[in-house]
Amino acid sequence: MGSLLTAILSIVFFPITLLGSWITVHPQEEKVVLFWGKLDRVLKSPGLYFYLLFGRRVIPVTTKQQAIELHKTTVADANANPIIVAGICTFRVVDSEKAALQVEDYQSFVKSQAVAVLKQVASKYPYESPDGHGLKDEAQAVSREMVQVMSAKVASAGVEVISFELSDLSYAPEIAQAMLVRQQAQALVGARRIIVEGAVEIVKGAIEHLEQAGIPIDKGHQSRVVGNLLAIICGEAKVQPTYDIQNNESDRSNEQLAAVIQRLEGIQKALTAKNG
Repeated sequence: MGSLLTAILSIVFFPITLLGSWITVHPQEEKVVLFWGKLDRVLKSPGLYFYLLFGRRVIPVTTKQQAIELHKTTVADANANPIIVAGICTFRVVDSEKAALQVEDYQSFVKSQAVAVLKQVASKYPYESPDGHGLKDEAQAVSREMVQVMSAKVASAGVEVISFELSDLSYAPEIAQAMLVRQQAQALVGARRIIVEGAVEIVKGAIEHLEQAGIPIDKGHQSRVVGNLLAIICGEAKVQPTYDIQNNESDRSNEQLAAVIQRLEGIQKALTAKNG
């Protein structure tokens, strides 16, 4: 019935039929041709085609890479902290028939799914983590996971996801200041830990060096010497080492302790000059 009606209308309106029945397919473009609601053909090769005008519907589908920008949105991360995320999803159509017929508007469909995937994946990770498994440190891993999840959701629309990356990541304004203070505190603790570890190694090496130089330190003075040296290395301001001269030990022991401390001060000055 449809073919007969097309033939009649084409003859009656022959001039219109002759001029309006041409279809042009451009590079990186495909066109899905329907006749009276039924799929007739998918034109994939660039060129000029003649299809009778009446009863025909042509749905153009581009196969070029397309990018969707997802604007900033607030999401609760894995630690329930509000964060602001934004992303860019790059995709292309690999099946024009599905893109034209399986969904109402494949571009709107992809954008809606991209927003859902961005929120879903971002909520699984903390903003940052001491072990390095957070949105701030695992950007590539997060991107790969978003591509995998997104690909599964848009496969029915004949779309291939090329990349999905975070374009913006920050704490929400209401907690940004508090998070900044916490980050500074964590950085300070980490720096102090490194200083203490280095100071312990320096003290250990200094004591071994003194023993090798023939200046042994007895157990009674060892803790005081270690404490003085640690105070010198770890202190932010200039520290004056002290030792007790009011004790029951012999003057020889006091002189030995003074020599040890003087030697340690010389080592500290040499280390400071070398580092500076």
